[in-house]
Amino acid sequence: MPAGSLNRTRNTVVLFGVFEADLRSDELRKSGVKVKIQDLPFRALKLLLSRPNEIITREEFRQTLWPGDVFVDFDLGIRSAIKRLRDALGDSAENPIFIETIDRRGYRWIAPTHSEPIPEADDAAELGDEDPAAAAAASRSSKRWNWIRNWDWNWKITGLAAAAAFALGVLSLALLYRHPSADSIAVLPFANGGGDANTDYLSDGITESLIGNLAHVPQLKVKSRSSVFRYKGKDVDAQKAGNELGVSALVSGRVTSRGDNIEVSAELIDVRDNTAIWEHHYSGRGADIISLQVQIAGDIAGKLRFKLSSSEKQQVTRQGTQNPEAYDLYLKGRYAWNNRTYSELEEAISYFSRALAKDPGYALAYSGLADVYSVLPNYGGNQNEDFPKSNGAARKALELDPTLAHPHAVLGSNEMQYDWDFAGGEAEFKKSFELDPDDATARQWYADDIAMVGGREQEAFAEMNRAQVLEPQSPIISRVAGSVRVWTRHFDEAIAICTKLANDNPTFAIAHDCLAQAYWGKHMYPQVIEEWRICGQLSGFQGDIESTAAMERGFRSAGWKGALTKVIEYRQAQRQNGYYSALIIATFYADLGDKEQAFHWLNIAYQEHDWLLISLNTNFRLDPLRSDPRFAELVRKVGLPQPGSKPAMLAFLPLWKDAAPTLTSTLACRCGKVAPVVCGYQKPSTGHRA
Repeated sequence: MPAGSLNRTRNTVVLFGVFEADLRSDELRKSGVKVKIQDLPFRALKLLLSRPNEIITREEFRQTLWPGDVFVDFDLGIRSAIKRLRDALGDSAENPIFIETIDRRGYRWIAPTHSEPIPEADDAAELGDEDPAAAAAASRSSKRWNWIRNWDWNWKITGLAAAAAFALGVLSLALLYRHPSADSIAVLPFANGGGDANTDYLSDGITESLIGNLAHVPQLKVKSRSSVFRYKGKDVDAQKAGNELGVSALVSGRVTSRGDNIEVSAELIDVRDNTAIWEHHYSGRGADIISLQVQIAGDIAGKLRFKLSSSEKQQVTRQGTQNPEAYDLYLKGRYAWNNRTYSELEEAISYFSRALAKDPGYALAYSGLADVYSVLPNYGGNQNEDFPKSNGAARKALELDPTLAHPHAVLGSNEMQYDWDFAGGEAEFKKSFELDPDDATARQWYADDIAMVGGREQEAFAEMNRAQVLEPQSPIISRVAGSVRVWTRHFDEAIAICTKLANDNPTFAIAHDCLAQAYWGKHMYPQVIEEWRICGQLSGFQGDIESTAAMERGFRSAGWKGALTKVIEYRQAQRQNGYYSALIIATFYADLGDKEQAFHWLNIAYQEHDWLLISLNTNFRLDPLRSDPRFAELVRKVGLPQPGSKPAMLAFLPLWKDAAPTLTSTLACRCGKVAPVVCGYQKPSTGHRA
């Protein structure tokens, strides 16, 4: 078939193996049975068949498959079309039978082909009284099998075997096949097709927004950002990633921004058989980003075969604002929040505030402010100013949109950890669970809080297990599973969990802080210092590096007591210019055996309303102080249950009502002030506390 002859051969059938491509009806048949194939893959097939054994470049595919006035991500579109074509033919890129990939150039058709004209209706009628179309098909079938018999022996065996196998199942498949509804899905980080780092916020933001939209689909489990963003920037095998995440469907895509135009390509893949369920290209102006995303979320939900009520559709497709400028500012705020440095947190506050200036009713922007103010004290902020702002923003978000679950979890953690209002905090957590029972992060926070308070060990384990079932691949959740074991003094289990976590995530600094805590519980002091050394190296936080170096010097000269003495000196000096937890300094003195200094620093912790005081009953480093009446009095003042009493979280009475609550790390940094990843907790990226 000569090059460029597609138009002249529209009345031709091309035969290859057990397949026939009818260029007049644009149909693909296998052993006479029609194969379902979409328009774009079939047009790619026609182009390949027009020039067998020739390399067809990507540019030629682009010119043939898309008219000149169409603006799409051509590379992604070509790859998707070829993948779908291969799926229809049962071909593979690794061991091609029909289509060969030519690296960086294009594709080549490599299988033998044979073409024959389709008989005209009057010619076919001469065959007898049969239906002309049926007669034509019968004639083609006869000629096709005669041609197959002349193939090379290996090709003949392969074709006949495939035909026989296919014939056994094709009828039942044609009658019974239906894509079963997916019950779980992950949205992989959308690629930034433009390559401009300044527009990363757009691709990340669309990913996060889709996760949030799809979370409203009933009976659909959606993986959180903390589980999927480890795949960002990586060349990911969709089926492998889907199996790792434990989902039945996967969304991937690309966002390209050029000037005032934006292009979004999205693909929905069934992980169970690695087939594309749906793929689409969306284009528009930057001001259309909200409507584009609404359309994408609605299309995905529809392709998953979920029947949504009108109210559910509204939940799935809403963005919280109709103002494109406010939405763009919100995405920039979330992007800055995720990077977790003091300067970028300040930028996030500016972005969220500007979004609210554009749309004062934007509940998600208030939720973003609540998140930022909740962690800002850990990065140099003023807790007496920032914590009330966090609670105020969370409550405003709920006032504007009572269906939001996340602000309730923020308030629950704030109230338990900083207001010491355990009853109020638990009530907020319960509201969060009612609105979103599958929020793994909220379950994780709750498990950690009740483990720290003590007296509810089995409940803490149950909540932690539920979080891990929901998000088995989340490093943050695995880290908290280790800390829960530390609070409950299952040190060997904590070591096992966090050793695996560190091995699976070599750059995850806080896995080593978890190990340091567990080794301290087992009095394995050289390992404590070593794990903190690694933690400091990975975090890059100078305070952690220097404090560990001081401990190493002290340990060499005077053992563990020397190490404690040196770290106390360093941390007390650090407090001259910034904040460091007084409670942690108290634990150093307690382990050193200096009770008076330990209680001195505990009193400072109480005056400063150190959130770690909620661990008084469970912190093993405070064991030398428990027999002292002053310790029981401090437990009473914080509002914790007395050791040995029956736990009743809802009966706890807070004694401190003026405290400034915050949202912070689950296990505060024992080797330095909390930073994006610093020996304590890496703040998760959707506003979730670690």
